[in-house]
Amino acid sequence: MSLEKFFSPSSIAVIGASREPGKLGNVILENIKYSFKERIYPINPYTTEILGLKTYSSVLEIEEPIDLAIIVVPAEIVENVVKECIKKKIKAAVIISSGFSEIGEKERELAIKKLCKSKKIRIIGPNCIGVYKKGLDMLFFPKNRIKRPPEGSISFLTQSGAFGSILLDILAHNGVGVSKFISFGNKVDVDEIDLFKYLEDDLTTRCIAFYLESVTDGKEFIKAAKNVTKKKPVVVFKAGKTKEGTEAVASHTGSMAGSAEVYSAAFKQAGIIEAKDSEELFDFAKALAKQPVLKDNKIAIVTDGGGFGIAATDAAIECGLELPPLSTESVKALKKFLPPYAITNNPIDLTGDADAERYEKALKIVLNDKNISGVVCIALLQIPTLDDEIIDVLRDSKMFGKPITVCSAGGNYVLERNKRLEKVGIPVFPSPERAVKAMLVLYEYGNILKRKN
Repeated sequence: MSLEKFFSPSSIAVIGASREPGKLGNVILENIKYSFKERIYPINPYTTEILGLKTYSSVLEIEEPIDLAIIVVPAEIVENVVKECIKKKIKAAVIISSGFSEIGEKERELAIKKLCKSKKIRIIGPNCIGVYKKGLDMLFFPKNRIKRPPEGSISFLTQSGAFGSILLDILAHNGVGVSKFISFGNKVDVDEIDLFKYLEDDLTTRCIAFYLESVTDGKEFIKAAKNVTKKKPVVVFKAGKTKEGTEAVASHTGSMAGSAEVYSAAFKQAGIIEAKDSEELFDFAKALAKQPVLKDNKIAIVTDGGGFGIAATDAAIECGLELPPLSTESVKALKKFLPPYAITNNPIDLTGDADAERYEKALKIVLNDKNISGVVCIALLQIPTLDDEIIDVLRDSKMFGKPITVCSAGGNYVLERNKRLEKVGIPVFPSPERAVKAMLVLYEYGNILKRKN
């Protein structure tokens, strides 16, 4: 069955809705009420109203059809609740409840799995925090504790609800948008393979980022990933690489992590880009979602700070990128408007009195240069000559069709402007090294596409 009901339901039942503030069933219902504009049915046999919504004792009491059930009841009664959902002909359910194989209750989980085999219902979970997207917020975190990111083009999959929720908060803090966030926990039914197949043709997803602990079926995983990565990039952060980490995975979601080397080899075979840590997962995903690939390894660095330019140069050379000289024509064009103390060699230093116009002219020349395939632009926004026009300049640089990553470091003043850059499709990084790594991953994905075509 299609997974569409998980993401575009016309009606939702919250089974285990609570009237007590702070309880999961209360927070979930509140978040759904203020995000979801269609029919909502709280299920609680001990009250008649929660948050101004009429409650029901069971989904079987509701006459109208229900597309999606969110289950947040004690683990020992989840099986009966799922049976009622099947009887009600609900096609999709998200089990938030924990208390299954992650604590050794494998029989309890197998009972749910058997119900899924009837092909009458699809289930995400248990032991998860569910789905978040524009118009559908079923997370059990209050919004004043974890911010929600704006709408965007990254779809994020995670086996760990905690890891995913913190990443959502970081994405929101940095103004990076999300198409879909899917926490699938113990994956009693819907797993990473199902989600890959769904997101492969999802028009709102340009990049898939994945926190992975274990794979259900290695052969099918590689097959599905190969198909997806022909169309859009996939970045995976594999947790549980050490002996101790592998043991922690088993106690977290009740699954086996497997060999780190085997996973890395499988990722390469499937065209998946592997992130070494959570920082790279975040950085690589937003670069791949917002920029075209780098066709070869020849880049330019444009900076208004010499030290950051040197650090970016070292990082580029160390990771295998080249900084070729600009053409004679480009150098002449730069010298026509740059002050004599500016540097026109690659890296190009516009110096600490650069303004938006100087960046605009320089970027136009550099991005039109045939020797250059991409630009790492360092813009230290604190200098007094640089005003907010730089945001429009960097946004307009996309018209040249070459990738650009930006390093912009600083405090609140800078962060607010970085959010505006992210909103217009320019990935921004707080260090030159991270901006360079993001450019490198655009080169790596370009090579993956060449290999597949």
